[in-house]
Amino acid sequence: MSALFEQFVLESRELLEAAGAALLRLERDPTDTAAVNDLFRALHTLKGATALFDLAPFTRMVHAGEDALMAVRDGRAAMSGDLADRLLELLDTGAAWVDGLEHSQSLPDSAGARAQALETGLRAALGGAAETADGATPAGFAWVHELPEAERVKAAGRTVTAIAYVPAEDCFFAGDDPLDLCRRIPDLLLLRIEATGAWPPLADLDPYRCALRFRALSGAPKDELTRLFRGVPDQVSLATVAIPALAVPAPPAVPPSLATAMLREQARILGLPGSDEETAARRAAVLRAARNILAAEGRNAEGAALDRAAEGPSDALIRCIASLADDPAAVTQATPVPPAAPARRALRVDAERMDRLMALVGELVVAKGGLPYLAREAQEGRSADALAQGIKEAHGRIDSIVGELQDAVLRLRLLPLSRVFDPLPRMVRDTARRLGKSVELHLSGGETEADKDILDILGEPLLHLVRNGLDHGVEPPERRRAAGKPEVAALRVQAFQDSNGIVVEVSDDGAGIDAEAVRRKAVAKGALTVEQAAALSDAEALRLIFLPGVSTSETVSDLSGRGVGMDAVRGAVEQAGGRVEVASTPGAGTRFRLVLPLTMMVTRLVTVETAGALYGFPVTLVTGMQRVPHGAIRRMKHAESVVVQDAVVPLLRLRRLLNLPEDERERSGEAVLLVDLGGQPVALVVDAFRERADVVLKPMTGLLARLRGYAGTAVLGDGRLLLALNLRELV
Repeated sequence: MSALFEQFVLESRELLEAAGAALLRLERDPTDTAAVNDLFRALHTLKGATALFDLAPFTRMVHAGEDALMAVRDGRAAMSGDLADRLLELLDTGAAWVDGLEHSQSLPDSAGARAQALETGLRAALGGAAETADGATPAGFAWVHELPEAERVKAAGRTVTAIAYVPAEDCFFAGDDPLDLCRRIPDLLLLRIEATGAWPPLADLDPYRCALRFRALSGAPKDELTRLFRGVPDQVSLATVAIPALAVPAPPAVPPSLATAMLREQARILGLPGSDEETAARRAAVLRAARNILAAEGRNAEGAALDRAAEGPSDALIRCIASLADDPAAVTQATPVPPAAPARRALRVDAERMDRLMALVGELVVAKGGLPYLAREAQEGRSADALAQGIKEAHGRIDSIVGELQDAVLRLRLLPLSRVFDPLPRMVRDTARRLGKSVELHLSGGETEADKDILDILGEPLLHLVRNGLDHGVEPPERRRAAGKPEVAALRVQAFQDSNGIVVEVSDDGAGIDAEAVRRKAVAKGALTVEQAAALSDAEALRLIFLPGVSTSETVSDLSGRGVGMDAVRGAVEQAGGRVEVASTPGAGTRFRLVLPLTMMVTRLVTVETAGALYGFPVTLVTGMQRVPHGAIRRMKHAESVVVQDAVVPLLRLRRLLNLPEDERERSGEAVLLVDLGGQPVALVVDAFRERADVVLKPMTGLLARLRGYAGTAVLGDGRLLLALNLRELV
């Protein structure tokens, strides 16, 4: 892929995103002139970029969007929900094509038919606004509809500009070149060259007399062609006409292969309801079957994607198997197909941040230059005190530069949260229309910055929470009116920084969560006994929604209701070293709060010592540390608990969780680390507290990667090894 084409892919994505945002603004306020201009500018720039690379169907499709927008801008059509749907569909198609271009550098075979279908749909949504006022063909252009099908195929289903050009007989003496002029017609779809009359005998033919006329169809607007023919206005006629669409036969249905059908069936089986034991057994059987199917098809390379999905929740595994089943490149070929090249990861960086990084590298090179001098001094027997002083000074300079360098590199990776906020307005708009609800989305804090890895992890949980708010939280308009609420619901997503990282809150003014209904569902799923559920406070009962399989929805839809979404939210956030909090008031609304670290590049841990080894826990999960006397620990059978701030908190021992020998030493009390696991406080007994540490975590690899209780390893400054624990998995 050339550098120019890479730039085209990157800029096309940005233009499509900008067009989508402007279109949503225009739909909310059809009088927003700035939104019209932003949308038109994005489409026009994108059309020029696609024309540069000779992507004719892409150019045609975007030009159709331009025509529709011009009709809106000129007052010939109104921005309606149907028209917005068609334009959004156009942008979605463009985004899919750009993704395909990144891998194959070519459009799909169906691109021409797809572009034509979108043009037809846009014209229908405009209600004929792009055609002539009375819908009739302008005088002198009846030939347009007399064209044979083979000649009008490129223009079929489009509103185009028809050109009738009859050069003057003596045009050559005026310096005109009619053929060259026609060659310069933009977006030329058809060119017919005809004799103006019967040809004379060859001996009587005058080569200096023009005896031709030109008829053409162009996708360019009439104004642009008027400028092109401005030198011969008396010899050319232009008209905007609609070319009827051709009847396109439906492609023959291709029956799915046996492997495709079997994989689809495995995805369906995995989504069936059942107890935890049944789900676990089904999951193992589906994994074995899917691996065997891929191996039989010679698609072993795709097994890695299956293994990665198997480490996550069931819905991720279902999506993975479904995508493997619907991969046309994989199911239609008997020989193994090499996997597509991974998408190139691009990161745009401010020039000032790069300048700072280069300046620090220069300082580091200078500081490094002093080390050989100290080495020579040591060889020549310089006094130990003077040498130690020199080493300390060199270490201080290098340590200061490395600290600034670490901060500069971190800031290179910082991106605004608007990157994950941008898809939300479109998703809320489409989902609300689909559910028949009126919802207004309020976004704030999009300028808050976080590491790119954090943004990658945050995207899916945020979509889950917003979808749940639309499906479960926000009531239909009639119920809101009956409850005395505004018919238009408010859904708020806001972000801000605090001392430990970033906080993202998703809240709505809907019906709220019924804590009693959550208790009943948890009991029905076997997660709790009736007595245990009754003993929970309402705040504790709300946290049960994070358990797998627990959902307050009575029906399962393609949006929610399977009880896996909230579990996936908590798992993803805790994997990043963060936590999830929930608060709800029945009838008033619900608020979810995601607390995440600023970066995963450097992780801040609270370190503890147990059985002579060092272990670490993310600072975002730790709520306190204290010494607890033995008499304050309550025991009931094999369970232990302790009272913290007037609340009974379960007490666990890290040695037992890690299957380490018990501590036989006599002590007056226990060192207790207080942690928050998804809103559930837990007291953890350790041998001793150690300092906080900023470390670079390395994930477990090989066979150790299956030990899900360990988040990774780090080497401390003194050379000691630290194990970072995933306490939720251990518990």
